[in-house]
Amino acid sequence: MSFFTDGPRSRPLFPVPEQELFGYNGRPWVETPHEYIVPAILPWSMPLGRAERTIVALRGIEVWPESVSFQLSVYSRDLLLDEPGEGLIDHRRVPDYNALLVGVLFPDGRRASSETISVPSATKPDQPVLRAQGLGGSAFHVDHEIFLWPLPPDGPMEFIVQWLDRDIEESRTSLDGTAIRDAAKEAGEIWPGLPARKSHGLPVRRVGAQAMITPAWPAQAPPPLPQPQRSSPPPASDQPPGAPLPTRLPRRAR
Repeated sequence: MSFFTDGPRSRPLFPVPEQELFGYNGRPWVETPHEYIVPAILPWSMPLGRAERTIVALRGIEVWPESVSFQLSVYSRDLLLDEPGEGLIDHRRVPDYNALLVGVLFPDGRRASSETISVPSATKPDQPVLRAQGLGGSAFHVDHEIFLWPLPPDGPMEFIVQWLDRDIEESRTSLDGTAIRDAAKEAGEIWPGLPARKSHGLPVRRVGAQAMITPAWPAQAPPPLPQPQRSSPPPASDQPPGAPLPTRLPRRAR
């Protein structure tokens, strides 16, 4: 007897066309490659900032071949958010220095933080990238993923948290950058050898959140379009000033 007793269901009348996963785009500074890599897990759990009624804690670290993501949680005895999915960190606008801020400091002096307005870049950045994303939770507990590229250098790195509205002054926690780099070697590829997405020689541009494929622009500007010929202006009216306007406009010359 099968453990799952329900039989197979019939296919829908209008099935959705199947889609295939293309190969990794090779831009590790944009986001974590969840669809292509199983990360190594560092089960590091510790408070990063604490006040009487609020705690910011690290729950673990996922390490990718060229980046790292910190699993961050906020716990509070007061209401945090009506919509936990939005998260408490928003670096898409001018930062609020009284709100929750996070940052990292590498041993070589490089730094990145949520006080910088961060958007994905098509070219490889020359500075570290830090980006936060809300993962949901409840009114009193909100989870975040803090994405960091590249991997930290060998040596101790600092994770900094500040939240003045919640009485959490700047708090620094030392993490082992060498252990993070070593863990990256254990991240495993899921689908080796996937074909790359074909663009058919057409450049791809982004409009908002939607990707559009457009034909290549010509090397030279196209000739100007012919302008329509305008008819001669109607003769000046001989009506005295203040007279009522005619009810019918003069016909345009054909």
